[in-house]
Amino acid sequence: MMSAFIFIQVGGLKDVAEMHQMHDALHAIAGVKSVHFVAGPTDVIVFADAADQAALSMLIGNIRQVKGVASSDTRIVMAM
Repeated sequence: MMSAFIFIQVGGLKDVAEMHQMHDALHAIAGVKSVHFVAGPTDVIVFADAADQAALSMLIGNIRQVKGVASSDTRIVMAM
C-alpha cells in the first residue's frame, strides 16, 4: 500500500458552487481519503491510498482530469 499527499493548485473556477463540485469530484475518486481546501500557495490538499505505484499514478491522473485542477505536486508518504 502506498499513501500520498497531493497538493493542488486550482484554476479556472468561477464561483463557490464550482469549488463544491470540485470537492465532490475529488472525493469520488477511488483511493481518495480526504480533501482539504487550504489558504496559501497550495489551494487543495488530498490524502490518498493506492495499492502500488501504478495504481497511484492512475489515481493522480484521475485527479488531474478534475475540472479546476491547474497543477498538482505529489508527496509519497515514506514508511518509517
